[in-house]
Amino acid sequence: MRLTLQTHDGALILMSYRGVRTSSAEVAAKIARGERVNRDEYYLRTAPFFETGDKRYDWLNTIVSVGIGERLPNGAAYDVFEVL
Repeated sequence: MRLTLQTHDGALILMSYRGVRTSSAEVAAKIARGERVNRDEYYLRTAPFFETGDKRYDWLNTIVSVGIGERLPNGAAYDVFEVL
């Protein structure tokens, strides 16, 4: 997956990632119906990489990160952490 992020101060950052989501059939059906499911009821992890030419965010070009995701009725939310 690839997408472009725009920061609050106007920087553009390309994010590409691969991930895994696993759950029981029951939880998968709830997610498919758009129901809210607690993130501890399934496993959703990503490995995002970032690219930007904006010097303010140049540090993103050199990190490895992991994300813990949550499916929401209108999309998804991720907590992303740099691997040190």
